[in-house]
Amino acid sequence: GRLQFSEFLETLAGVNVTQYGPIGTSATLRIRGLDSKYIPVRINGIDVTDPSSLQTQFDFGKLTSSGIASAEVLYGSQSAILGSGAIGGAVNITTVDAPDEIGNEIGYNLEIGSYDTVRAGLTYGTRFERGFLAMSLSSTNTEGYSAADENVGNAEADGFDSIDFSLRGEYRATDILTFGASVLAQNANFEFDASGGVGGDAARFSDYELIAGRLFALADFGSQTHEFSLESSQTTRTDPSLPAGWGAHLFEGQREKLTYLGVQSLDNGDTISIGAEAMTERYFSTDNTSPIHADYESNSVFTEWLTSPLTELDISISARLTDNSDYGSKTTGRVAIAWQAGPSSLLRASLSTGFRAPSLNELYGPFGANAALQPETSQSAEIGFEHVMGRVTFEAGLFQTRITDLIQYTTGYNQVPGTSSTDGYQLGLSYIFLNDAEIDLNYTSTDARAADGARLARVPRHDVSLSASTPLGQRTTAGLSLQSVSDRLDTTTPLEDYTVLNANLTYTLANGADLFMRIDNLTDEQYQTTRGYGASDRALYIGVRGTF
Repeated sequence: GRLQFSEFLETLAGVNVTQYGPIGTSATLRIRGLDSKYIPVRINGIDVTDPSSLQTQFDFGKLTSSGIASAEVLYGSQSAILGSGAIGGAVNITTVDAPDEIGNEIGYNLEIGSYDTVRAGLTYGTRFERGFLAMSLSSTNTEGYSAADENVGNAEADGFDSIDFSLRGEYRATDILTFGASVLAQNANFEFDASGGVGGDAARFSDYELIAGRLFALADFGSQTHEFSLESSQTTRTDPSLPAGWGAHLFEGQREKLTYLGVQSLDNGDTISIGAEAMTERYFSTDNTSPIHADYESNSVFTEWLTSPLTELDISISARLTDNSDYGSKTTGRVAIAWQAGPSSLLRASLSTGFRAPSLNELYGPFGANAALQPETSQSAEIGFEHVMGRVTFEAGLFQTRITDLIQYTTGYNQVPGTSSTDGYQLGLSYIFLNDAEIDLNYTSTDARAADGARLARVPRHDVSLSASTPLGQRTTAGLSLQSVSDRLDTTTPLEDYTVLNANLTYTLANGADLFMRIDNLTDEQYQTTRGYGASDRALYIGVRGTF
């Protein structure tokens, strides 16, 4: 897979990434025009958004693809289930799996390539009669390229080094009771060039560390389940190369969360879920002279009812009440339907409300904090249609989000009167050929505007993604992926359109191992996703992966 995991997510419909240079530098994921502060991220069920970042969000620039088994992107507002920030959607990631059958499996991968890149990883999974254990350990090292665009004379390369570890397991102690645990750890060092060109191409570096864990106990009584979970995470960022007098150079965010979820299956086939959550988030920053400590507590109760009044109609109704020690209570709700309109046609629709709480940095941090901020609130609607005709699948959808009382930074953080809007539509087409070759084409049109009608920065009006794969004989598979982005602004100035093409080739050896080669930016497109910051030139990577 690609070196940075967000490069994979970017191939999905309506998903776009902007970044301040190579892997390691800050990267923002957008779903249908709404950026990372509106997209909670969970890895193995652990909320890994950073309470110490400018807004509580996850930085995809440091997440490699090593050790990741699968990912799910949820589109649209999920605040009724997930709480604050889940306005644009959500991303759920699962690390390495254990084997399907009882036994052990060791996996390995080694990759070398452009920019002096070396990546190596080991995985181990075991499944036994009453559970499983799976773990991964990987190392990524690259010299990188200049974050400040090299095409205007910047030459100092910005590298990235990272060690990643994950472990998860479950044990069925009795026929009713199952215990589980998950641990995540990443330690990374990355180089970057200062925002807006401040400091130019000077050698700047930073350290990043994420440590997180989750424990759960699940009691399964057949028609009724009860799950208790406890999770904790700590994200630490340091900027020791920050020039004197420029502000804080240590940031630390912590989160503890205790959750209960009960699910009852009724005799008529309906399902009712009831849950409660107690969460504490903590913020710390310092420049060695002015330490800032801040925290708040949030307590929530939530429920979801799944019902099928007709065989071909599914309805989901969910609601959540959150009470926060700083900004008070918020109630959110969501209604979604899925109607099997025919044997090959599915219609989906949803209406939802959501909110984004002010982050601890916006309330109390060192950069223009405002303790009087209140949550942003949102209303979202979408409708989608899917039709399957043999080997062809066609999808279409409309989406709309309104966000009121937006929090923005001018001379400080302030609530902006009025309502910002994001409107658009998606079209998707996939076709499976007789030789099992497959092509997927997606187009998303997004119109994102602030309350005053001005277009929001870095949201492309047009986003096309295409992926294709085809077998070449019994052992070889070739693939192409393309992304074309056009009509963007950075503040009020247009950014150049770009089209990037990537290619890959995989050959399976007789022992089952895969030799692979990939070429990123096949046509050597010169482009920027963020003004002033460069992207990869044509780059070649080769490697081997397998299991035994």
